[in-house]
Amino acid sequence: MSESYSVVTFAYNEEKTIAQTIRSILVNCDHRITKLTVVANGCTDQTVEVAHASMQGAAVACEVVELSLGDKCNAWNEYVYHHLPKADVHFFVDSDVTFTDQAFPKLLEQLINSPTKNAVTGLPQTGRNIRQYIELATSYSCLFGNLYGLKNEFIQRLAQQGIRLPIGLSWIDAQITKLVNDNLEHQKDDYQPRVTFVEGVGYRFDSLKPWKPDDIRLYINRICRYKAGQLQEPYLDALPFTEWPATMNEINRDILRQGVTFTALGKVAPFRHKVLKRLRKQFSERPGIQA
Repeated sequence: MSESYSVVTFAYNEEKTIAQTIRSILVNCDHRITKLTVVANGCTDQTVEVAHASMQGAAVACEVVELSLGDKCNAWNEYVYHHLPKADVHFFVDSDVTFTDQAFPKLLEQLINSPTKNAVTGLPQTGRNIRQYIELATSYSCLFGNLYGLKNEFIQRLAQQGIRLPIGLSWIDAQITKLVNDNLEHQKDDYQPRVTFVEGVGYRFDSLKPWKPDDIRLYINRICRYKAGQLQEPYLDALPFTEWPATMNEINRDILRQGVTFTALGKVAPFRHKVLKRLRKQFSERPGIQA
């Protein structure tokens, strides 16, 4: 029996791009896909309606899951623990990208034929840094959150240990990469390259235009998200995966209590207020927490 796979795409107010993403998923899958799921987390636009319309007539089982909380980690947890379909490999993608020719079958074959690997990552095929992305995947076993696949066996072991992504985590890709490469080990002492890839296979995205105000805001928010994630990272690195907190609330509070300096923010320093706003997002600011 040939191996099967599922695809889930996470969407937060993606009414402008979700239809194109769904079409690209369906076109670049083969008969081995078991289910396509859209997890709409905290959407306040027409994402859900557009997703339903885009799935009409699909030759594969489709579902739209609506969540009230607009948090990708919560969406990831809900899908893994409550909506995961039967499949040998589960692909996770974003809702603002498209995919290269038959990306999912090609990545499936690569992962199934790599017994020492837990995950396969699609590579970005847009922009001027394609060679750099290959280097990150080759030398550092990096996983790119826009498109990656996890073996079902790996996800089942993760669920058996009760591991969840903390709500409010800002740099999700980095922590999933560690889960995969550390093989979920409690002591985190067996970090090996456990992510594979296929050169030329992955996803495409619209390059940001510096003359467009919306693209400028998107770029600033992106780099602030990465910097907030870097500030959170040491806290999670100090904990076994099974002891990760349910939310980043207390960690964010501690970061703010310690004071986020311009030195710590590096090149992101001009956007310090945005980084701090992201860290405060999960809770109302309380007396004694100074930024």
